[in-house]
This record gives sequence, structure tokens and C-alpha cells, in this order.
Amino acid sequence: MQIRVFDDGADRDCLLVLGWGNRCRHENVRWLVDRLAREYRVHAVELPTHITDFEREWLAPVAEYAAGLDTFDLLAHSAGGLTTAHLDADGLGTRVYLSPWWDSDLPIPRPVLEAVAALPVSRPFIPVGALERDALGDLATERQVVEAPSAYSPAFVRTVMRAQQSLPPGREDAVAFCSLTDTVVDPRAVGARLPADRIRLYDGGHELFSSTGREETVEAVVEVLRHGPRAL
Repeated sequence: MQIRVFDDGADRDCLLVLGWGNRCRHENVRWLVDRLAREYRVHAVELPTHITDFEREWLAPVAEYAAGLDTFDLLAHSAGGLTTAHLDADGLGTRVYLSPWWDSDLPIPRPVLEAVAALPVSRPFIPVGALERDALGDLATERQVVEAPSAYSPAFVRTVMRAQQSLPPGREDAVAFCSLTDTVVDPRAVGARLPADRIRLYDGGHELFSSTGREETVEAVVEVLRHGPRAL
């Protein structure tokens, strides 16, 4: 797990937990970081791509780092939203999720997915097939598409499914921004966990920060981060 700190002199901290395959070197991720850095000292977490143990490889390192922050607000995208939905930390203020990966939107029958997840294989060989520009957002760069994960393993599927199935109840201070046209994660899972007045829809792909219209929506994201759900 890589964590980079962007400090332009702000006196508030934001823990930004990125999604599966997101990296700070990606132009659109950096756009989001730069916008947050006007208001916050940004602690950007890059999750490992191929894992076999959700708690050990995603949740525990994030929780350990968060424990070192006095007070902070949380912004989490996709797999970061899955990870931090399990996070309890002293000093955690507002939680804002961008397209959280609380369920998958895969064209695979559930019994087939469960059979795949049961295979004792940790080598990534199953093609992802969904992380193209149209799915990520119309502003996604060629570098993002090329560097996106191209395969996953049965062990990865298994640990993600277990994390999704063991999600705690939705938090009272949580807000989610998502797109109903998301083909990477299932937006219905957001509606199942949060009330409608704490969900903000946007037009675009899985990545808000890679979608046209991000300028206006990210202002709402920052307002909610700073002032809580009442800012929606």
C-alpha cells in the first residue's frame, strides 16, 4: 500500500482512499487531489491491486494510518469505499463515497461467480473486461486505460465478496455520489444502504473525476466533506 501526502498548507486533513488500480500519477486522479488540496492536507491511499485477504491487505493498513490522524474527513472511491465502509477510527468526521464498490455489476450469474470464488487460485487470470474508457468516464486517459487492472483471481473475488457480504450498516454521517449508468459497480447497492437524501447522482462513468461535468459536482463533494450531509 502506498500513501502520498499532498500538503499545500491547509489546516484540515482528508484521507482519500482511491479505487482499484487508481494511482496518483494518473492525470484525473491528480486533478481530484489538486482540488482537494485547496481545502485539505490530502493523504492519498493507493490500494494494492491483487489481494487475497481484505482485512490484512486493505482494511488494516488504512486503519493503522488513520489512527495516526487527529481529526480528518474521508473521501473514498470504489474499492476505497468498500474498504472504508468497514473503517472505525477516532477523529473521523464526514464520510463521502464516490461510486462505492458495495456490490458488483457483472453479467455473471451469482452461482457461477460463487463457483469461481471457491477455486483455490490466487493468480490473476480472469479478464476484467469492464475498465475501458466508456466505463471509467469520457475524460479517462489512455494511460488510465492501459494501466487499469486487466485480470483478477478467484482469491481476489472471494475476499471482495466476503467484504461486501459483511458490510456494517450504513453510517449516519455518510453521503454517496454515484452514476446510475455505472457498469463497474452496482449503484443499487448504494440505494440499499443509504437513504435517498444522502445520495447525489451525477451523469458520467464510474469515475466522477474522469467524467465531463466533474467541475460542478466536485464542488458539492467538497462542500459535503467540509460541512456534512446537510450541505447536499
